[in-house]
Amino acid sequence: MFSACTKSWTQEDERFVQAYTENLIVREQFANDSAQANKRVQGALSQYGFSEGVFRSRFNELSRNPEKLRQLLDSARNRARRIAEEEGKKELDRQNKGADSLKKNNQAPQQELR
Repeated sequence: MFSACTKSWTQEDERFVQAYTENLIVREQFANDSAQANKRVQGALSQYGFSEGVFRSRFNELSRNPEKLRQLLDSARNRARRIAEEEGKKELDRQNKGADSLKKNNQAPQQELR
């Protein structure tokens, strides 16, 4: 998925945004476990073809163009927010289905023992 934010949005920029989005999601999911978060971030970076050093270098390179970096980071934050909202809705749906199932089970007629 490519953004129409800028004419200079490249495949490399898209990969950076995807990796940064995953980084944000992982850091939120494992906010209380930095060791687990670091491990997952490494996996996410690798998934998008980055080592930590290459990712940092790309970030530093992008920082020379603050407007472009801002656009990329804003895009990553917005994607992470949307994903979190979608996951929250899915979780709420699962909880509601579970509650509905419990209601049905509690409303089932009880058989008398003879």
